[in-house]
Formats: sequence, structure tokens, C-alpha cells
Amino acid sequence: MSRTAFHPPAAHSRGFTESLRVLIVEHSAADAELIQRELQKAGFRFRADVVATPEEFAAGLRETLYDVILADFRLPNWTGLDALESLQQQKKDIPFVLVTGTLGEEAAVDCIKRGATDYVLKDRLARLPVAVRRALQEKALREERKRSEEALRHSEARYRELVENATYGIFRVTRAGKFLDVNPALVQMLGYESSAELLSADLPATLYRHPEDRSRIIEQCLQSGRVDGVEVEWRRKDGSFITVQFSGRAVVDQSGGMEEVEFIVEDVTERRAMEKHLRQVHKFEAIGQMAGGIAHDFNNVIGAIMGWAELGQEQTPADSRLHSHFKKIREQAERAAGLTRQLLAFARRQVLEPRNLNLNQTIVDFVGLLGNILGDLIELRTVAAPDLGVIRADPTQLERVLMNLCLNARDAMLQGGQLLIQTENVTLDEDYARLHTYVQPGRYVRLSVSDTGVGMDAATIEHIFEPFFTTKELGKGTGLGLATVYGVAKQHGGFVQVESRLGLGATFQVYFPLVEGTVEGIERVDSAAAQPVQGGSETILVAEDHDGVREMARVALESLGYRLILAQDGLEAVDLFRQHCGSIGLALLDVVMPRMGGPDAYLKMCALKPNLPVLFTTGYSAEAASLQALVEKGAGVLQKPYTPTLLGRRVREILVRASGAAAPSRASARLA
Repeated sequence: MSRTAFHPPAAHSRGFTESLRVLIVEHSAADAELIQRELQKAGFRFRADVVATPEEFAAGLRETLYDVILADFRLPNWTGLDALESLQQQKKDIPFVLVTGTLGEEAAVDCIKRGATDYVLKDRLARLPVAVRRALQEKALREERKRSEEALRHSEARYRELVENATYGIFRVTRAGKFLDVNPALVQMLGYESSAELLSADLPATLYRHPEDRSRIIEQCLQSGRVDGVEVEWRRKDGSFITVQFSGRAVVDQSGGMEEVEFIVEDVTERRAMEKHLRQVHKFEAIGQMAGGIAHDFNNVIGAIMGWAELGQEQTPADSRLHSHFKKIREQAERAAGLTRQLLAFARRQVLEPRNLNLNQTIVDFVGLLGNILGDLIELRTVAAPDLGVIRADPTQLERVLMNLCLNARDAMLQGGQLLIQTENVTLDEDYARLHTYVQPGRYVRLSVSDTGVGMDAATIEHIFEPFFTTKELGKGTGLGLATVYGVAKQHGGFVQVESRLGLGATFQVYFPLVEGTVEGIERVDSAAAQPVQGGSETILVAEDHDGVREMARVALESLGYRLILAQDGLEAVDLFRQHCGSIGLALLDVVMPRMGGPDAYLKMCALKPNLPVLFTTGYSAEAASLQALVEKGAGVLQKPYTPTLLGRRVREILVRASGAAAPSRASARLA
């Protein structure tokens, strides 16, 4: 265990007159030093002990009473949560802050749920002093509350002092709801400047969001003598709403009557927001896992149907009934494929191809498609921020978000109306993030799509992002459009908010994190993509565990002149690659296969033949992070379900790119 002490003179001005005892749970000496320097820079007086093992941690807790614990999340052979559990078992009330390199949203929520006071990312250590101060203040708040409750029970003489200094709102009201006395905490809670201003306000008529709550609570307290844990919504001076929790008692006057009530009230807005978000995260994660699994299995089946239908259509006379039947099969299979793509978007199981882009340009390119879709009754207007920041996103997924939001707006304005698409830069601070627990503070680009349609009530808004939830008539909608928007935003590190009231339209706001860098060019597929596909004579190793998809790929590629080597899983593919390493020009690998998946098989192949061209096929990948790393190094990705034409085109593109040859002519051999 190492010890360090810092005693900067500025500590007294920061409100901490005594030296803090800090326990740092960190295996990296450099990171521990950075943590201490950040605290020192912020003006803390402290003595720090650094431990790295469970034994040292336990010994430190036995020997020293610490004011705060700062723990890494990932430690050799144990975690910060293990340390938190050990602390809780000892029933010690010590603020516990996780200081970690990376921590996803769901993991962060889980840590807070399990008792961690806060968390700070190592690349944002400047936030550490704020987190430590808040942790210490919250601990002080807990201790003050205990002392206050004890004082109330044992010393009525100290009542006024307690009321004036309490951190909870305390007030007395008449049966009619008129305030008689308030403490400073209540004044601050409601956003007023002084007690006099609050007492002079006509609050009985405006304080409660639902006026019937006031009389119900007061009468209940007068009849039973007290109330405990009642929650209502209050309106602050600025018009915003907060959720508060009441506890109170009726006051007996000198004549024995009860015409007044005393209340202690706590602002629980942030706590309820966290609980609501936790419920939503758990619900959406469960739905997402189910949707992702269904989409993965369906993609293989639909891909085989699409492929064989296209091959059948190509091989039958254009004027034959059989050709028409194959065409209809393809159209229905492509419709089913669209549904599975939306399921994957919601479940965040699709592999993105992100690049730095300007959302304004995406909207300009997209708006041209909206004329026929919106119709003549809807007026479209766009307002683009001239200095809009750069975001890193998949342009195809952004267009999907825009399309779904605009279609949703159109369907809400059957009698016509106005559709507004707007972009702007926004900065979300710590205060905003505390009230919206799914938000990371920082700079964002905000996309807003507003309509003047029928609007939604609160009950509808609670469910609009769930798959298959729709307010449309049976057969008029899939209920996947807004679920797709939700999933795409989350997978890009952003989030979605909605504001709506019945009869007053709706506004959907999608936030994307702003990044540093310049805009990258976007290669768009034009009408030339419909030209015949060029073939070749290279040898291709195909690894696919679905028999129908594997056989369809074989027929499609052999018809283009390629030589095929087939494998049913990654392990067999590696064995075949060892035997034919010199002749194989490209590997076509499914991402998820029995025994060994595509990414692992590819790494083993690269050990024998570096820079081997590869095209991964995926319905969705449970190893999206590792696949994304391969994509950034040049690997191709083909989303399932795919057609023989698309397969042939992507194979040719990757082979041409690998050989360094010029792009193939559009006048090329037709896919049979």
C-alpha cells in the first residue's frame, strides 16, 4: 500500500477545512498519480492510499476510516464492483466513485443501481473533483438527515434552527393550502428568490400540476393525523415540473382542533427519472435480444429465398408465367428482408459503416426523395444550422432515420399540415445529464423533425419506441419505424426525445455526438449499379453454415466463372485454407458459425496469407466490435439477406481493389 499526502493552501477556500482520507483502488501507478494530481489541482487537502489487490483493500478498510474511495472498474483478477460489494458487506457508509477507462451506458446504470455513488471516465478526469465533492456532499446530506431526525425527536427547542438549515423542504399550510411558513430549502426547490416572495405568491391555485392532489393530501393528513411517502408533481416558478415526495402531520392547535398541516418534502425528480430509465433499459434490452435472434435466423431463410428467386427469374423467359412468379417471390422476400433490417436496427445488432459527415448534406440529398412521398397537402420546410458540427455515422442509417420520422409525420397529417426538418449544435451539461440519466454530457448535433398533426398523449409516448407498437389501423403499419429510429440513435452513441400533445403535433429530436475531424466523401450507388455484374476466374473460399445460403452462393458465383471451395463452419474453412492457401483469392465468411466464427477464422488465415481479401456476411454480429475493427482495416461486409447480383458485385469490387486494378467496366458479363 502506497501513501501520498497533498496539502494545498487553496483547500480552505473550497470548503474542505480538514484533510480527506482517500483510498484509490488502482493497479496502474500512472493512473493513480493522475487521479491525485487532478484532486490536488482542484484544491483538495487529502492523504491518499493506493491499493491494487483485494487483500490490500480489505486491510485498508480495517486500518483507516476513509472519506471517499476511488476505484478502477477493471482490475487484475477482480473488479471495482467486487470492491463495492466488499465495502457494502462491512456496512460502511463511504462514498464509492468508479474511475474507469470505458463504461457503457447499461454498465454505468448497473453500477449506480448496485450502490456506486458516481462514475468518471479516465479521459474526462476533469470531472473527478465535481464527482468527489458531490459524493462528499451527499454523504454529509445523509448524516445531516439522521441528525435532523434525532433532533426532532429529542429537542423541540431546536425546531426553528432545524427548519432553517434543513436540506429538505419544510413548510406549514392551512386547510385551504395557503403557506404559513417555509424554509430556505423549499424556496430554493421551487425556484423563488426569498421566503417572502414564496409566501406572497398565490400558490394554492398553481402549485400542484393536478389541483385535486392538494385537497386530497391535506384532507388525508387531517383525518388520519399524518401521511407518509405521497408523491405528486409541483410546478416551479419558471413553469417546469418536479416530482416531490411528502411526509407530514396534522398540527393540533390550542383548542384541540386541526386546521394546519406540517410537511417535509423531498425533490425525487432525478431519482424517479433514473428508475424509469432503468425499467426502459431492461425492457428494451430484453426485446432487443429477442428481436435480434429472430432477425438473425430469418435473414438466412429470407436470403436463400431471395437468392433462388433471383436465379430462377434470370433463367426463365421474361414473358413466361414462371418468370412472373419468381419476380413476385423476390418482391415479397425483399419486403420481409426490410422488416428484419428494422428489427436489427432496433436491437442494435447491425454492423455500421460510419464516416465523418455533415448532417445538413444528408438532408439536402434526402429531401429530393420526399416530394412524391409527402404529397401536395404537406408543406416541407428545412432550417439548417450554417456552422453544423461533424458527426460520425452510417449515412444509410441516417437516411433510414429521416425516412421513418418523415413517414411518421406524414401519417399524422392526413388532412395536410407543415413538416419542419431542423439541425443545430447543442451542448448538454452536467445538470441536464442528471435529469436525463441516459445522456452523457457533451456537444451534440440535434436533428429535429416536427409536424402539425394529431399529436400523442402521454400513454402513447410511453410505448412508441417499442417494436410492433402502432396506433394505425390493422395492416396500415408495422410498428417498426420509430423502433428503428431509437435503435440507430443508440447504436451511434446518441438518443431520441419526443415532445407531443394531443391535437398539437409532435417533435422528435435525435441527438448525435459531435466529433472532431473533417467530412469524408460518400460513395453513392447510382443507376449504373443495375448494369450486369462482372465475373472472374479466381478461387473463392465460402464458409456458411446455412445449407440454402451456401448452395445459393455457390451457384451464383460459379455462374460468374469463379472456382469455389465450400466449408460449413470456420474450423473447416481454416483447414481447407491450409490445403489451398496459394490458389485462394478471396474468403467469403459468415460472421456467426458453429465451432468457429468468421472473424476468428479470418485471423488464422491471415497468419498464413497476410492481407487476404475478405468479405464477411452477417445477419447480425454478437462480436460487432471486433468485426468493426476489421472493417476499418479494409474488410468488406455484406448484410444478410443479400441477392446473387449484390454478392457478385461486392466480390468483384473487393478483388479489384485488392489487385490494385482499375475499376471494372459496367459493360460486363451478366449474372446467369
